Parts: sequence; structure tokens; C-alpha cells
Amino acid sequence: MALPVAFANRQPKYRVLLIVLALFFIPLHNSHAEQGQTLQAHANPKTSSNDILYFGLLPYLSTTALIKTWRPFADLIEKTLHKKVIIKTAPDFRLFIQRTAEGRYDLLMTAPHFAALAVKTHGYRMIAGHNNDLTGDIVVAKNAVFQSINDLRGKTLATPDPLAAVSILAELTLKQHGLTPNKDIRIKTTASHNTALVDVAEGRAAAAVAVGGLYRRLNASNKFGQLRKLATTGKIPHIMYIANPSFSEDDIRKLRNVLIDPAPGSPAAKVIRLLKKQFNGGDISIVSPQKLNRLAPLLSLLETKIKQE
Repeated sequence: MALPVAFANRQPKYRVLLIVLALFFIPLHNSHAEQGQTLQAHANPKTSSNDILYFGLLPYLSTTALIKTWRPFADLIEKTLHKKVIIKTAPDFRLFIQRTAEGRYDLLMTAPHFAALAVKTHGYRMIAGHNNDLTGDIVVAKNAVFQSINDLRGKTLATPDPLAAVSILAELTLKQHGLTPNKDIRIKTTASHNTALVDVAEGRAAAAVAVGGLYRRLNASNKFGQLRKLATTGKIPHIMYIANPSFSEDDIRKLRNVLIDPAPGSPAAKVIRLLKKQFNGGDISIVSPQKLNRLAPLLSLLETKIKQE
């Protein structure tokens, strides 16, 4: 309480001096940002310094697994662009989409429908994408009586994140068969593709959808009940790489060259070969407008889901 008394007894000019000093030493503090409130959705004109790039990774694995899987790719970007690459992600798909909109990443490895949204809405630029198609398998227990999707009426379908590509593909497939999600068939959201499959293997759901072929790996583990494929969803393009609007055109060109046409035996060729083993994306090539157009039904549903919450 000493400061207010001393302040009251001083001349006006000293009062002004004290006010200036007090303002100078007040710490800058953004309480809204720390509380994680939603920022205006727009791509940041500059996300990082000239010698640092933030590489955003779709959170389809745990953070530890993501870093282990994608660190060699990040190292390739560093060597190609001569800039330090810092890997970033998000706790879930919704926050990843939000952080993309806020421009927190310079480069992204992202889901195809998330890429289409970022290009359409926030001015991101397409670098390249993997050639293989992405599909979802709708699976049931090997000894289940179900013979078609229509047999799942009144049952429970386990899915990964509602915004995941295979979850939306499954929703489109159900609608094509006259089944309305959460009306004719209950949708149970689980933590991951694996968890959705395990729910069927352990009897907590009648069916599940997961990325194509994953159920075979679960069957091979012999830790759970065996599964079989009931149906396959429609096909869409696979994982894509996009750049923040502030990213230089010259650096985009350099990345395209090294990803699309790596010299045989080069570090780039080894990194891409390793990725092809880890997920069934195939080679990397330019993403054509026709390829992006194939994502229109998924993009429409994605935008609807984002607005609903």
C-alpha cells in the first residue's frame, strides 16, 4: 500500500513519469490465446522465420508415432530447402483443421478432404499427393451372419474420428444403401481405426469401418477375434501435401521436383520408399483438378459437419 500514498504526494510531472514506467513494465499477456479460443479462420501471411518451417502432420497416429514415421521426410525437406523443419500436429482432427485455417503450419501432410478445404477456403497451394486411392473397409466378425450392408440396420457401426475420410466415406456408403446414420444404424465414435476394429473383434460393435486392408493386420496379430470384409466404400485420392499461401513458389517447385522425380538411390527415393511401406499411398505426383473434383461429396459433408459443432 506504500506506492499509492507516495504517488498521491508527488507533483504531477512525477505522476506522469510513474505511469509511463508502470505501463512499460506491464507484461504482454494474451489470455484469450492461452485459453485456446477460436481465432478468425484465415491463413497467416507469415507463419515462421525465414530459416524455420513448421511442418503440420495429420494426427492419424500418436504424436510419438507421427514423429518416428515422418522425421525422415522432415529431414528431406530440411536438406532440400536448407531450412530447419519443426514438426507440429494437433490433439485431434478438428483442432488440426482449425490450426490449418489459422495458418500455423508452413507445410502440411494432410487428409485429401482437409487439403481440398484448405485450398478452397484459405488459399493454400497444392504441392503433390500420393497416387494410390484411399478406401475404407466395412468389416464384421468372421462368424457374423451379416451378408450385406442392409443387414446392419439397427446395429452399431464403430468408426474413427467423425471427420476422418473413411468415416465420411462410410456415411456416404450407408446412405447409398438407404441407411441414415444414427437413425437406422448407430454410429459409435472410437479413438482410432484400430480401436474401431477391436470393438468388433471383442463384440462391442456389429461392424466397423477402417482404412482399407487394416483389418488383415489385426487378424494377423492373433490377439483378437477374426474379422472379414463386408463391403468397401467408394475411392478417393490419398494423402496430400499443401503449402501455406505465404510459402514461396520457388520452394514449392523444389519440393515437387524432389518428391515427384527422385533420383534412383537418392535420399529422397529412400524416404519415399520407406513411406510406401508404412502406408499404402504409392508414388507421389501432381494433384490434378480432376483429382480434387473427386473429393466434392466428401468436402460437402466435411463442411456441414464443421458447421454443426
